[in-house]
Amino acid sequence: MTHPRRTHRRRPRYALAAVSAVALLSGAAVPSVAVPRAVDDDATTSTSDAVESTAEAPTSPAEVRPRVSAPTGVLGPVSAGPVPDPERLADEIDDELASTWLGGTNRRAVAIRDALTGEALADRNAGRLVTPASTTKLLAAAAIVTGLDGDHTFTTRVVSGAEPDEVVLVAGGDMLLADGAGDPEAVAGHAGIADLAAQTAAALTDAETPVRVSLDLSHVPGPHEMPTWSEHWVREGWSGRIVQLGRSGDRATPFNPSPTSPEQQVARVFRDALAEEGVEVVGAGDGDTRADEVQAPQDATELASVESAAARDVLALALATSDNAMVEQLARQAATADGGSADQEAVTTWIRQTIAEDYGMDMAGVQIVDASGLSDGTLIPVQVVADVLVAGADGSHPELQEVLAAGGLPIAGYTGTLATRFHLDRHDPAVGTARAKTGSLPGVSSLAGTVVSRDGRLLVYALTADDIEEGSAAIEAASVLDEVVAELARCGC
Repeated sequence: MTHPRRTHRRRPRYALAAVSAVALLSGAAVPSVAVPRAVDDDATTSTSDAVESTAEAPTSPAEVRPRVSAPTGVLGPVSAGPVPDPERLADEIDDELASTWLGGTNRRAVAIRDALTGEALADRNAGRLVTPASTTKLLAAAAIVTGLDGDHTFTTRVVSGAEPDEVVLVAGGDMLLADGAGDPEAVAGHAGIADLAAQTAAALTDAETPVRVSLDLSHVPGPHEMPTWSEHWVREGWSGRIVQLGRSGDRATPFNPSPTSPEQQVARVFRDALAEEGVEVVGAGDGDTRADEVQAPQDATELASVESAAARDVLALALATSDNAMVEQLARQAATADGGSADQEAVTTWIRQTIAEDYGMDMAGVQIVDASGLSDGTLIPVQVVADVLVAGADGSHPELQEVLAAGGLPIAGYTGTLATRFHLDRHDPAVGTARAKTGSLPGVSSLAGTVVSRDGRLLVYALTADDIEEGSAAIEAASVLDEVVAELARCGC
């Protein structure tokens, strides 16, 4: 289907609310009511329409949530739809890719694939090394699923210490502990600190002296921050601290950073919960008391344990919320489980090798500085990102497919980092039918995921512009990328 040529004028197409900018750069979700749908460039709104709209203002977020476009025909398997004609598809997205909001023309990289065959349908600078930002996480995820079984859970334990009055809280890779009881239906908060305390109290019936709580943090140790990260990212809450023991409530959000010592916060909550169970605990109720860091005795008696959600669901949550610390933490665990080391260079080398060897992709020239895409220096062609997504869609790598299907790719206009995206009228065809991983850094906007065309064919796309102006241009560039995906969804070509 063709459409009249549109010219992307260099003026904002919708009001740039401050909260919108924060949400875009952080990948954080904000209430839909904070991001009003905007009027199309070429559309007009009468005064009477505006008055009527104001008079019937929505009263709940549900009323302003984007609506999934109604199907135009009988739904069927994505393999049944015809593969788009490459020339016609490229023509459909030509106007959007010509937008000056995307910065330098030679820094606009596009790779569009048929998801089931991997056929290249529209490429522009697809082999050029570009800064991917958080779409790097897709490569990290593809590697992580080879090192960690999807059903694997992370165990947090309490064991007896070297002294009779000591109990040791042993990290096991769960940084999403709930303060209270665990919720078996949740990913964040699946396991609870209060459950650990209750089990521990039941095992300490013979305790005659106040109990001291220590920490064993020897499970896949590593720094809280990547040396290649700017201090700003952690200080301002754009990333949390990388830990193998943490509370779900301590995950960082923009301008709300995680605590300096997340593990000590777990110990604090555990001490207080243990005291509530009737155990006399040294330091209970005193938030300034620090737990000693020790190595638990090899022959220690286990007093309590709780399990996290399945690794596939934890990874899916990390991708959906673009949680930098979670992805780095999972990459360390997976690389170590696969026989490697947890230091930064070893993990990134392991990711490159895994993509090359297990997925059969050409990684020549690819530079990966960290697993999350937050460090300067990472350079990945969009064709590699697209090929990883094809591997997660065509059935050849079911472990990756499970993670992406479990929510690792947010739904346009609804979930994760796409909750505040695809909100213009021109984006409507993609709402509910496109899924994507976002990527944002100063001067960089990326989007990579899947979308179902109007003819019912599943397509993969990887889009990056890494030479855009900073400031409000980032919002506009992201909107243009959303338009590209909407054109793919609209395409009956």
